Amino acid sequence: MKIAVASTDGKLINLHFGDANRFLIFELKDGEGKFQEMREKTSIPLNNHQERWVASIDLINDCKAVLCSKIGNEPTIELRKRGIKPIQLDCDVKDAIEECSKHLLN
Repeated sequence: MKIAVASTDGKLINLHFGDANRFLIFELKDGEGKFQEMREKTSIPLNNHQERWVASIDLINDCKAVLCSKIGNEPTIELRKRGIKPIQLDCDVKDAIEECSKHLLN
């Protein structure tokens, strides 16, 4: 199972879903999370908020969950429609991946 993480530095989950210009993609398997790749969005003007979060959803559409510090109601609804679980966290990426591997794989 793949999960996406919104992080500026790969250490902390510190980005709002719509503001993330990139997502770190991890593969959860056998109780562990392994980094797979980094996916980057193309530039979208800051004033077009909906277009920014729609682009984020399109970028991670093969993931089963996304970890971010904040997320709005509309993107949450759209993610759930596509079978992607939005998870709001404000913590270390490594710790979050470990916890997700315990809970999402069961």
